[in-house]
Amino acid sequence: MGAEAEAKAGVNTQDIISALKGHMKEGYKFISNAPLSESDHYYNRNPSLGDQMHCLVNVIAADRISMTSVEYIKKWKTIRETASSMGIPQVVFMTRPDCECKITKENLQNIYKSKKIRDKIIQCSNLLGVPVNLVFPVVNYHQENDVNADINCLMLDALRNIVPWANDYVKKRSNTQNSHQQSN
Repeated sequence: MGAEAEAKAGVNTQDIISALKGHMKEGYKFISNAPLSESDHYYNRNPSLGDQMHCLVNVIAADRISMTSVEYIKKWKTIRETASSMGIPQVVFMTRPDCECKITKENLQNIYKSKKIRDKIIQCSNLLGVPVNLVFPVVNYHQENDVNADINCLMLDALRNIVPWANDYVKKRSNTQNSHQQSN
């Protein structure tokens, strides 16, 4: 279940926000028409920094960006606004660029040379409200029988970028919490 286009389908927007804030305990089962409530057994009333999300990653397929519905965009806008208000870094993994561009499919090393992929990254950025430099094209393993270094490099590059941002978020939050504790 993902963040489906229909307002009442897929993961409930409020559930994603609860997860961002650390209110969702491990083992919670997502139910599209019934978000986590404060009275639920899986509701964490006092989340620690470790319970909270440290980076929001939206995954969207390059070959489906133009078919993205207004409802889906509204869901992600609400989620992004909450993440922004919390200072949580946000990135996009744009999957399936190889399905969108023949040159890229033939040789993944051409991914950043492809005008078609660059246009998709810009389109994705405009649609989801994430800066262009935070949209990472990545390729899924789906038909490969062996490890592919080019596929791995794209994912590792994305992770190499987002891990420091998530760590910076944790450091800032830790410093803020320590400052509040010292002033009390």
